[in-house]
Amino acid sequence: MPARLTQNLRNILQSLLQRGRSFSKIKKLYPGVGNSTLTRLRKLYCPDPARPLGGRPKKLGAKTMSLVSRGLRSGALDNSRAAQESLRWMGHDMSTNGIRKSLRRNGLKSRRKVKTNFVSKTNKRLRLAWAKKHRHLTIADWRRWVFSDETRIDLWGSDAEGPGYGTTIIEDAINSGLYVDISKTSLNDTLEHFGKTPSDVRFQQDRATPHTSGITKQWFTDNGFNLDEVMDWPPQSPNLNPIEHVWHLLKLRLNKYPTRPSTKEELERRINIQWYKITEKECQKYIDSMPARIKAVIKSKGGSTHY
Repeated sequence: MPARLTQNLRNILQSLLQRGRSFSKIKKLYPGVGNSTLTRLRKLYCPDPARPLGGRPKKLGAKTMSLVSRGLRSGALDNSRAAQESLRWMGHDMSTNGIRKSLRRNGLKSRRKVKTNFVSKTNKRLRLAWAKKHRHLTIADWRRWVFSDETRIDLWGSDAEGPGYGTTIIEDAINSGLYVDISKTSLNDTLEHFGKTPSDVRFQQDRATPHTSGITKQWFTDNGFNLDEVMDWPPQSPNLNPIEHVWHLLKLRLNKYPTRPSTKEELERRINIQWYKITEKECQKYIDSMPARIKAVIKSKGGSTHY
């Protein structure tokens, strides 16, 4: 190392240090310059240097991390596995462990989600009364019911005394007229397929407005359904309907596709493929759980249950 730096060399070293070059790179260019000299010059010309951070760069950018954090805070994403699935659709492949570490660095802490649905005081009384009214029904009785519901992917279906269920995929929100049109096809076709009539089964639906309108009631009456039975379902009771578990099973299978559907037609094709792969045995176990669901409602005095 020279005893004294020339002004030209000093200027060069100053420029390199201010541009963030490391000591090792500078010493490759100027082997005669020692660490002590570079340290002194850095203190002189770069009092607060932006030193490069060691280790592998972060896999997720700030914008992506913000989207995931927002999803978890809003409830759109439940846990690290849901976040992993969401990131996979964005083109980021990460382990759940890596995702949890990233979330902790961004100030999010994991905690067990309380999975209960709010039930009002009035509806608790109605649910309890309904459960007590139907607690005598056997598994054989429940297998006569035709359960129906809509799900977020706008798939409508019903389960009868076996693997009988119809599907209708729609693009808009359901109103009374559309609901009646669906019932004319999916519900009637299901009954006809199994050689059943409305008097052979008990049709279940919730209390959504399209289900209880005058148009809908008139259609059920005209087609031989017992209106009192059709309308006999307690409010705030999705946990009593076994078809909710069938929706969950369907969505799990749709999520196993490696890519998202690029068109509505492709989504419809996948839904139909996976829907008709659901077996009688899979549906039956949920229907056969109805006596236990009734007991759970009675035990909770009409409140929420673990179903």
